[in-house]
Amino acid sequence: MKKNFNKILFIATIVLFAIIFIQSVWHPINFRPLDGATYKSDFPKLTLQSYKDNSFQRQLDKYSQENFGFREWAFRFYNQYLWSFYHKTNAKIVMEGKEGYLFENIVVKDHYQSLMYDHTDDTAVMKALFETEALRLWKVQELLKEHDIHIFVNMLPSKNDIYPEYMPVNICNDKPDGVHAYDYYKPRFEELGINHIDNVTYYQDIKDKVDYPLFPKTGTHWTNIAASYSFDSIIEYMEVLGNRNLLNIEFSEKYIDKNRHPDDDLEQLLNLTFPIRPNKNYYVDVTTIPDSTAVRPKLITIGDSFFWTISYNIPLDEIFNEYPYWYYNSTIYFDKKNHSTNDINFARELMSADYIMLNYCTVQLYDLGSKFLPKALVYLCYNDEERNNKIEEIINNMRNDETWFNSLSEKAQTQNQSVEEVMLNDAKYLVYQQPESVFDDLKGYKLPTNRNESLLNFSDPNSFEGKVERIIDDIYADPNWLNNIKKKAEQAGVDFETQLRNDAIWMLNNN
Repeated sequence: MKKNFNKILFIATIVLFAIIFIQSVWHPINFRPLDGATYKSDFPKLTLQSYKDNSFQRQLDKYSQENFGFREWAFRFYNQYLWSFYHKTNAKIVMEGKEGYLFENIVVKDHYQSLMYDHTDDTAVMKALFETEALRLWKVQELLKEHDIHIFVNMLPSKNDIYPEYMPVNICNDKPDGVHAYDYYKPRFEELGINHIDNVTYYQDIKDKVDYPLFPKTGTHWTNIAASYSFDSIIEYMEVLGNRNLLNIEFSEKYIDKNRHPDDDLEQLLNLTFPIRPNKNYYVDVTTIPDSTAVRPKLITIGDSFFWTISYNIPLDEIFNEYPYWYYNSTIYFDKKNHSTNDINFARELMSADYIMLNYCTVQLYDLGSKFLPKALVYLCYNDEERNNKIEEIINNMRNDETWFNSLSEKAQTQNQSVEEVMLNDAKYLVYQQPESVFDDLKGYKLPTNRNESLLNFSDPNSFEGKVERIIDDIYADPNWLNNIKKKAEQAGVDFETQLRNDAIWMLNNN
């Protein structure tokens, strides 16, 4: 009997390892991927050198740890065990508060201490940074208004602003409470006359009056239903701000349904086997109200991930002609032409907008605009020649200042770049991110007197720039033409935007 048992145990062990091996190599069973940031390792290539220096084995070990069979199930099972028995989690950015409420760790840190410490330990320095951005925003607002373009800030609460009673215990007690971005910006916006919607105070006022949650228990963003209702107010604000009639929206009766993304985004990061109950929330369906007199403007949204909730629920393509989303002023979504702010014709995109919305929750207001504002300010005041001349002037100053040049030389060695590359990058940084330090007209509390008159060409369809823009639109509409230009850019060693513009100008001059 014992002999048979050992045989069965041996065979079962072999079968188990065989199943794990098969799952590791061929993945016949598909599991839901683990949520959160993942970095996949490629299967290492065996070479004589990698065998001799043992790098192949190290890379193979890492690959095996990330790709063993049933990995997703094993992780979820273990995480469920930790959560069910100890209310602990391996998700480093998630913290459990009272009564099962989940909070993102940066929200907790800002609530008890302030995220200013991610930038500086000095309250005076932080206030100076806030003041600089507020002044830049005011100047950009007034300059854009001259082109009938309207910029405004949509300030949103973070979860701690609405449900402080459910916050976890204070673990951020190593530093005193610093200055908070929202507390500084709110009164300053009102003093400067900056266009803004204060959803923080509004949500705090209606919190106990509405019959639906403003933030979900297991998510970090506003609920889908709260975002839906709030966008109605955003449309009304835009209508008054720009004196335009936009399509308005209406809502169905609210109903209960299973959690939809992102109402459970923090829960998903826990990677549990079973959902946290109750895994339901309130939702509404949103439709536009037909109106033949309404216009469809272009809205550029720059901001954090709270805008995703709007995009999931609102028929933006019916309300707006275009609505590109510059996620943290970096990756571009909802735009067929552009995918990164590094590749765009900044002046063209800026002047093509009717509205620009800076959409930030309180914990992200510390980086208001995500470096958009200083660049916009420079473009609105100085043309290409003036900006390039200033860059050359700064580079010449770098060469003539021995201390500065030596510092840049050391920086070049550290970054494995040429001195010329470092000087150019630093000069561009000063022009586009610290413009007050190099342009006297941008300093202080007055509105700049200088204007970039070339921007007017972008708004005139019969101007040279207007005709070039139409050709560029035709190029984007033709995939073969577009691919040919991409190949030409690679062969010529220039960026795509430069090649695109050069081809459009050639077409205009030769037809």
